[in-house]
Amino acid sequence: MDLEQSMHFFSNARVLKLLDDAGRKRLLQAAEALTLPDGAVLVREGEAGDALFLIVSGIASVSIDNFGESKPVAELTDGAFFGEMAVITNQPRSATVIARGELAVLKIPKQQVQEILADYPKMKELVAKVGLARTEDTMDKMLED
Repeated sequence: MDLEQSMHFFSNARVLKLLDDAGRKRLLQAAEALTLPDGAVLVREGEAGDALFLIVSGIASVSIDNFGESKPVAELTDGAFFGEMAVITNQPRSATVIARGELAVLKIPKQQVQEILADYPKMKELVAKVGLARTEDTMDKMLED
């Protein structure tokens, strides 16, 4: 990630404001920067969660299996994160996430995410609340039809 991308990312990634400089440094050192083409699948519903993803730039489309049909439930953009519930709860992925256009992300392995969250309880609480809210929102969208 170049300097311009880093500045853009940190200004958009509100969740990272809960980390101090040491925490952000740990997160970046653990992260793998990936650039994915349009249509690339980042995570698939039902798979084991091995990492948390932070969007540096681009759009990620989130969908769920709704009785055999793929149902879009969200679009995530710069500064958003996903994959948190599988990493925190050790449950399978609850959605499929696909790049819509070119997508730059940071992929942080599960072990490092868990270590960082253990040292930053406010961040852990926020990430868990976001995950719970997303789960509730997804359930509401499933019941709409």
